Amino acid sequence: MLKGILLGVIFFAPQTFGSSELAKRLELYGLSSPKDPVIQEKITPLSDEVKLDQEHDILKNYIPFLQEKLGRCNDVNCLLKKDNYNVLKTKSSNICLPYTQCGFYKCMEKKYKCTPEGIDYFTKLAYPTCNTYKENIEKNMFTQKGYNWIYTVMVCLQKGLINECEVKRNCKRETRKKTCDYITDFTLKFHPGCYLNSGVGVCKLPLKDKINIWRTVGKYLTPREKQEAIKVVKSCIKRGL
Repeated sequence: MLKGILLGVIFFAPQTFGSSELAKRLELYGLSSPKDPVIQEKITPLSDEVKLDQEHDILKNYIPFLQEKLGRCNDVNCLLKKDNYNVLKTKSSNICLPYTQCGFYKCMEKKYKCTPEGIDYFTKLAYPTCNTYKENIEKNMFTQKGYNWIYTVMVCLQKGLINECEVKRNCKRETRKKTCDYITDFTLKFHPGCYLNSGVGVCKLPLKDKINIWRTVGKYLTPREKQEAIKVVKSCIKRGL
């Protein structure tokens, strides 16, 4: 099935797009055949500045935004810190707080209980992908630009889910399964924007970063998810990047 999707994208794309270039990128990035990430030749200490800036913005700006929209809780401390995720208590409900932690997705699974419905987005895609990014950072597989991009994307994706599900309240459907289906569909459509626009954008990252980003996520992607990834790659090619 995946082969058919890739062939369709490659051979039915307009000639002006450059289908051969797309095919080469998909192969290089491991999106047409699985490949291991490439270890950076030079080990350079990475700065946490961007990661810390993201955390500061969440605590100083995003929490007040959520409290304004959802109401402040009546407790002395509305922020609950768990082992690997944070929960913000609001007047209307407790929500999983976006942060630079992969446990956010475990919090979301605990709240929405999608896996029992046969929808494994949080458990088999979001959390493993996020965690593998962190593992690959520890293995020196990204430059400083790639490191900064990863954390800005991480927060972008998490905020997107909370804004859609908690602030706009668009995720709640007639059944839990329909709710989980909606969350998955929304998130996959939301991914390309975060990838393209967070930080400098994935298109402008060094080549090894781009290779390792796609090879990090590639093994977790379903055919539908690969289609969204291919949209991002196509966008970079169209931009000449």
